[in-house]
Amino acid sequence: MNRQEKEKQVGWLNEQFRGARALFLTSFQGLSVAEMNALRSELRNRGVNYKVMKNTLVRLAYQDTDVASLGADFVGPRAAAWTETSDNVPAMAKVLVDFAKAHPNLTLIRGVLDGNLVEPTEMEALSTLPPREVLLARVLGTMKAPVSAFVNTLAAVPRSLLTVLKAIEEQKSSSTEPANS
Repeated sequence: MNRQEKEKQVGWLNEQFRGARALFLTSFQGLSVAEMNALRSELRNRGVNYKVMKNTLVRLAYQDTDVASLGADFVGPRAAAWTETSDNVPAMAKVLVDFAKAHPNLTLIRGVLDGNLVEPTEMEALSTLPPREVLLARVLGTMKAPVSAFVNTLAAVPRSLLTVLKAIEEQKSSSTEPANS
């Protein structure tokens, strides 16, 4: 790779790092090419980038980005998974954690999420989060419950009154029927 290609690569990486909401580092030493391709494919299907990068180029590219806090972790063979949208973060974590469990040669190193360092245990916690739609439904259900209870309480008074009036009507109609016969 000549100097122009390296500069182009550094510029592209810097742009990617600036747009990344989350970036997780992995060590992939010992994985076969087929396993790496399977991991890349699975991440790509979820809208996540996964790339093996040259550490010297990464050190130049992460200047003035959130990824700079991972500087000491870019030692040895490393690959990074990153996403531009926060919706993909739990999916990215789930794929990486599940793949690491199935393939012990993939090791989760550390990551950055919205500028904060994320340890492997926190990646595992992120991987257990339900999808965004489920979380929104839970929040909506929680917000709706007090309103529903209030409406049911307000509706109980007229409902009770109608029940009492209906019972009085039935009582009067049953007491007047024997007199007619």
